[in-house]
Amino acid sequence: MANALVSQRLLEDGTVVIDLRGELDIAVNDALRDVLVDTINTRRPPRLLVSMRHVTFVDSTGMSALLAGYHAARAAGVQYAVRDVAPFVEKQLHTTGIYDQLVSPDQP
Repeated sequence: MANALVSQRLLEDGTVVIDLRGELDIAVNDALRDVLVDTINTRRPPRLLVSMRHVTFVDSTGMSALLAGYHAARAAGVQYAVRDVAPFVEKQLHTTGIYDQLVSPDQP
């Protein structure tokens, strides 16, 4: 992804953590969506956590990709949550009304 770095790690319980860094905008929307949805559909982890500790910017397209991951997880019965949101990102998620949906633990 051009303006964002992504790394994945696997926890002992099978949870996949996707660490995001940088800007989540139109330049990375499709790639981020693909990473989230493909990880859910191919790996079928019991839980997928998206760490946004080092995300410096998110716009509506970045939020759309996060929501695509959320919907794919629900359809697959995978728990999904966004974690470690930076203050700017937290404000954006609250402003758009999706904070509770993405940051609260999701029970399939």
